[in-house]
Amino acid sequence: MVAITKDAGAFVTTRRHHNTANVMELPRQWAKRYVLRQKLAMMDSHLLRDIGWDVYEARIEAAKPFWKA
Repeated sequence: MVAITKDAGAFVTTRRHHNTANVMELPRQWAKRYVLRQKLAMMDSHLLRDIGWDVYEARIEAAKPFWKA
């Protein structure tokens, strides 16, 4: 289980290198972002404050497509 915080690695752009290992990792990163953004979208303001997000920031993040960091 991944903790949803602003520092969760799913929301951070990482440096990209072109090799087979990173190509295989990309779908995993996308899936992780998708799940975390869906969870953010379902949280109420009280839960969001508990994890360090405000409602506006969470809605902006949740609205991003999974392929954008």
